[in-house]
Amino acid sequence: MANTAQHLPQDIAATPEGKQDLEQAYALFSRMSEQLRESQGLLEQQVAQLKAELAEVSAKRTRELAEKARLAGRLQNLLDLLPGGVIVLDGRGVVRETNPVARELLGEPLEGQLWRELIRDRFAPRDDDYHEVSLRSGRRVSIATRSLRGEPGQIILLTDLTETRQLQAQLARNERLSALGRMVASLAHQIRTPLSTALLYASHLNQPELSGTHRQRFSQRLKDRLQTIELQVRDMLMFAKGDLPLNNQVTAQSLFAELQQQAETLISESGADCRWDDRAPAGVRLLCNQETLIGAALNLIENAIQAGAPTPRLKVIQRLQEGRLSISVVDGGRGMSREELARIGEPFYTTRDQGTGLGVSVVKSVAQAHGGAFMLRSRAGQGSWAELVLPVLPQMVKGGTMA
Repeated sequence: MANTAQHLPQDIAATPEGKQDLEQAYALFSRMSEQLRESQGLLEQQVAQLKAELAEVSAKRTRELAEKARLAGRLQNLLDLLPGGVIVLDGRGVVRETNPVARELLGEPLEGQLWRELIRDRFAPRDDDYHEVSLRSGRRVSIATRSLRGEPGQIILLTDLTETRQLQAQLARNERLSALGRMVASLAHQIRTPLSTALLYASHLNQPELSGTHRQRFSQRLKDRLQTIELQVRDMLMFAKGDLPLNNQVTAQSLFAELQQQAETLISESGADCRWDDRAPAGVRLLCNQETLIGAALNLIENAIQAGAPTPRLKVIQRLQEGRLSISVVDGGRGMSREELARIGEPFYTTRDQGTGLGVSVVKSVAQAHGGAFMLRSRAGQGSWAELVLPVLPQMVKGGTMA
């Protein structure tokens, strides 16, 4: 049995059919070997290609990471060098990133703190802040915010305006002093005439033989001349002050009532018909220098009375307009031409024989000192509209927030 199995291949090969089968099996084996060699070559090529592609991708990724690191370093450098303070908040209002200017303005620590707590601890708002906010350090900053893109949170920009405001105030003072220097000579000339007249009337009053009627007439003329001088000096002093302490916090209603009371004598002596219209809502408050502000408004009323109408008719209106307090004086006088209106505000320019030429300059100066503005509209033959526009204090509404 074993011998038969041992000699079986020779027996098969000995037959023609067996030999043919072996040849076919050998050919099949050769083809499969060739295919395996080809497949191995293809696999080796693919592996080599994949290795090359992987190396290229890895090199590209390395370059991208290096570029991103360089860009991140550049952005961080720019953030550190920005002249403004930058604060990044997450969606919960927690500070996640700051730059050196923000840390210098607000102090440390900042990162990890709630922004609302930083507002409470580091800010100290004042009544005269207006568009800026004061810090406990005494500096003033403006605040701008933007929402982050693609993620919850905000970016806050703090701009230090302390030196800017100081320079603006210094520039305004220098300009005022320069104008004041030019005014001194003009004021001396303006005062000389009424002063000489007043001295003449005073010398007449010294005469013992002067009758009672003449004495009364000269006394009244002396008083008129002295009042003219007093008005010129008052207007000059108000113009020269400029940088006024805003230490009176008043309601719009009380300011309007005080103005009406102080204007009563002026209006009654002139025989003017004046209507008072207070449209400002209750509770509106403003920070001001009440004495100079009322003095400026009285200047406008006096101008309206002397506007040239035989029987002066004027209206004083107070209203809240676009979040600011407006005090307007409207008259039905002769009005002004475009040329006259263009020159109003120049020191010592006046359209009246007895005018000081400082009234409108004073009003402008007072308005600017209050952070407000002065506007004048007029048309020849139709009267004038003079308006003081002043900032008001934020109002508290329900919930303790500011309106």
